[in-house]
Amino acid sequence: MTSAAIPYQQIYDRRLARAIKRARSVRDRPTTALAREFFNDGRGGNADTDRPSRDRYNDDEWRSLPRRLLKLATYVKDPSSYSHGGDVADNNTCDTNDVRRRLAAAVFAQAPPSFLDDFRSLFEALLNARQKNWKMENVDDSMDTTCDLSDEDCRDNDLLLAEEEELYQSLTILGWVSTHLRRPFQEALHSVTMRVIDGLVAGNFEEEGVLDRVLQWKNAVLVPWTHSVVGPDAFLQSQWEAQLEYAASECFVHVRMK
Repeated sequence: MTSAAIPYQQIYDRRLARAIKRARSVRDRPTTALAREFFNDGRGGNADTDRPSRDRYNDDEWRSLPRRLLKLATYVKDPSSYSHGGDVADNNTCDTNDVRRRLAAAVFAQAPPSFLDDFRSLFEALLNARQKNWKMENVDDSMDTTCDLSDEDCRDNDLLLAEEEELYQSLTILGWVSTHLRRPFQEALHSVTMRVIDGLVAGNFEEEGVLDRVLQWKNAVLVPWTHSVVGPDAFLQSQWEAQLEYAASECFVHVRMK
């Protein structure tokens, strides 16, 4: 029985050795190291282990996302731009889609539980910033479009809007909006849309032209913002124009029924 067990032990040892080798290979990939840096740069890292801490992630980490995402997008475009002491073979052997896939896997495998919530906060802040600008340009005593941003948050609007174009380019390069970030994006869109329409209606839903104001806001703010975030191709392919028309109408009906 002992002699029969030896081959099985040898097979087990070889498989274990291969598994350990694969694990070390993944650990030493530039994408894995870059993902660790991504979270550590957000002040969520543990200096002792060089790993993102899942219980020390701050509530305002979303504010640094544009800067950190730019670094990831730069790597996808040019893997040689990132210097790492580990195995860099995949920099030259993988095409862009492989690099993008490996990087996404590394990032979301190490992400803290609040990571998607950070993106929702980022999307809400960006749409709120667009809304605030629209409100200032369309002052009307009959319209209550109260912005729920604090004075401190409002001071960040200009900075957020200045980073918009670069941020959306980074998200397009990473390819996350239609996949990993679909839920937080849609949640942010719905949350802000509901709040704004509630302010636009302001209990005067029987007033003539109130639905027109809602659709005006949708066309002036919601449509161009969504187009910027998802990109022109995805906007057409996913029929976002129709989705936003339905979302605005649904929120309007919901507000009327409250």
